[in-house]
Amino acid sequence: MGFRGWTAPPRASSNYSCAPLTATSGSWESVGPLPDAEFLLDPSPYLGRLQTGGHCMEKALGDPALEEPLRIPTPEEPLRDSTRKEPLRDPTVEEALGDSALEEALGHYQRSLRERASRSIHQLKCALQESDVIVGEDEFEHEESCNETGTEGSGSTWHELHHSDAVNQLKALLKQQNNKENEVSTPRRRKMTSLVKTSENENASLPAIFDLVPIINDQSQYTHHLEAEVKFCKEELSGMKERIRVVVLENEKLQEELKSRSTEQKADQICIGNSRIKPVDDLRTCQGTKSHVTSDDLEQVKSTTSDLEKWQQELERLKLIYEEKNEILESQVKTLSQDLSESQNMCEELKKKLRHQESALSASNCVGGLCLKCSQHEAVLAQTHTNSHIQTIERLTTERDELMSALVTVRKTLSEMQQMESSAYEQVKQAVLMTEEANFEKTKVLIQCEQFKTELERQKSRFEKELVIQQEKRLGEKEALRQEMKKEREELGATMLELSQNMAQLEAQVEKVTREKLSIANQLEEAQKQLSCHDVELTEVCGEMRYQLNQTKMKKDEAEKEHREYRTKTLRELEIKDQEIEKLKLELNESKQRIEQAQQDGARARDECIKLTELLGKTEHQLYLSRLEKESIQQSFSSTAKAQALQAQQREQELTQKMQQMEAQHEKAENERFSLLSSQNTFMAKLKEECRLLAQKLEEITDKSRLNQLDRHCQSTAQQLVLLLKKQNELFMERQTLTEEVQSLKSQLLSAPQSNCRPG
Repeated sequence: MGFRGWTAPPRASSNYSCAPLTATSGSWESVGPLPDAEFLLDPSPYLGRLQTGGHCMEKALGDPALEEPLRIPTPEEPLRDSTRKEPLRDPTVEEALGDSALEEALGHYQRSLRERASRSIHQLKCALQESDVIVGEDEFEHEESCNETGTEGSGSTWHELHHSDAVNQLKALLKQQNNKENEVSTPRRRKMTSLVKTSENENASLPAIFDLVPIINDQSQYTHHLEAEVKFCKEELSGMKERIRVVVLENEKLQEELKSRSTEQKADQICIGNSRIKPVDDLRTCQGTKSHVTSDDLEQVKSTTSDLEKWQQELERLKLIYEEKNEILESQVKTLSQDLSESQNMCEELKKKLRHQESALSASNCVGGLCLKCSQHEAVLAQTHTNSHIQTIERLTTERDELMSALVTVRKTLSEMQQMESSAYEQVKQAVLMTEEANFEKTKVLIQCEQFKTELERQKSRFEKELVIQQEKRLGEKEALRQEMKKEREELGATMLELSQNMAQLEAQVEKVTREKLSIANQLEEAQKQLSCHDVELTEVCGEMRYQLNQTKMKKDEAEKEHREYRTKTLRELEIKDQEIEKLKLELNESKQRIEQAQQDGARARDECIKLTELLGKTEHQLYLSRLEKESIQQSFSSTAKAQALQAQQREQELTQKMQQMEAQHEKAENERFSLLSSQNTFMAKLKEECRLLAQKLEEITDKSRLNQLDRHCQSTAQQLVLLLKKQNELFMERQTLTEEVQSLKSQLLSAPQSNCRPG
């Protein structure tokens, strides 16, 4: 403590700062609560705003009338102290200072100034607290990006306006004080006040207040950056959801295609089963149609393979294009990152230079607060050095302006580089999306190729099996026909042999008769004379023999006629059979048409199969009736009819067995398809889980990056606050030394005789 002097301020425990003792009050006056050091050192995201508030308070408390310990003195103070020390030379001013009334008026004026300053400080603190609350709400409600941008802009502008109002009030108070001092002071003091005004203008040009705006803008830009990251994450999530939805739709389409193919295969199998019911004569036509179908299928397969090759070539070409684009974009990103690193290094160097120059300015401008008489005495001593100080201040202001312009240019380049980086990032993102789409299309085409290959192999195997089965059937039927023809030929040969034997016997008999006739003629010639009586008997015997010959001839003719009739009958029966077969063919064609109609309907296939079986039963019944009719005509064909009936029954049994086999194969194919569908569904579920995990990882990474950035920002602000506190402590130490020197000077002045102060 000292008489009419300053005291050391409390470090961290006190909440109120002390004002100096005045001549009238004689007691300590509390100016107002100041922020605690512990609160300032707390690392939080609001430190930037508190730091700006500290700058505003220091600027507001730069007046020596507002004597607070936590202020940064400005070059105004020595000049004002010199104005107060000027009356030491002027006797009129010394007489005015000697009056107690004038001292009381000055004390009252100082009290009023203190009250106004405390009000302005309170307004500034309220504004800072409200801005902190607004910032907190904006940071917690960063999801509503579109609405928040407007509220943040309005909050920041209101914050700046509130600060500017408080600063303008303080400036108005200072101007009023200067005007009153000018009215009381002498012309010489008016000159000094002009110097004070010039110094005030120079101090007003200092960027202590305007430094608040870039800090607030930086914080708003940081919040905007965070909101942009959140938007980007949301867009990526929406894109992933759309891709998943497209994949689900494609799977549904594939399932529908599989179902349609299964129905088509069922219809083809039914057609094949119905075509197998046809007789042997209709196999050639059926084979011709099937060979035509297989050729059509092969042509379709060839066309699909050619299309697949074209798609593969196009995919390879797209791959090359996208790889080239990716390389170009990567090179651009590398160059932009290098330029960014260089610009950031330049910014850091310029910031370091600015900090050094600001520290030099603060060191050069830091002058301890003094009382009235001591400051007047010191101004008398330091009047000679004012010009040099003014020159240094001007030089420093020019350097500061140059550095500020350099900073502005660097910030512009930084913003341009950031825009370039964002555009390059968007291009890279689009290229990545295009590559992903191309890869997805490639996988789709490959899957389709594999499906086509499997279908082709399956169809080839099926057609080969059908061809082998049909060839075997043809061979069996040919062998059966050959055996039947052989049997018929053998039977006809046997009948011809019997007839030839009969003819040979008859010829032998005729030869015998002729021989006997010759012998008898010889005997008659020899014994014409002897056997004239026997001529009548011989004539009778010849007549009988002729009659027998005629009878044999008639029998021969009858046998030939019977043989011809038998042949004609057999031919007629064969024609009747052919007609019946044609009728059956027509009926089968009608049944085919009905079956085709049933294929379109789907549900009537079994009914039509039952109808076909009924038609087959009717045909069998007709065959049985015709067989009975033929048995009445000819019993030889009964065995053949029975054999045909047995063959038809065997064919029916074979067809039923084949139908059962085809149904079993169809059930197996359906089971395989359902297994494939289930595997695809599981694969889709796995894909969905992986997408969800990736989204969670993205959110975690963004949260971590945001927390890291906030921690860095808090650390940097905490370091800046620690440096400011160190500077303040150094200033307080210098102030203590100055107060001690002032006390010594005051003691010297008081020890001097009063006659020097007041002329007789």
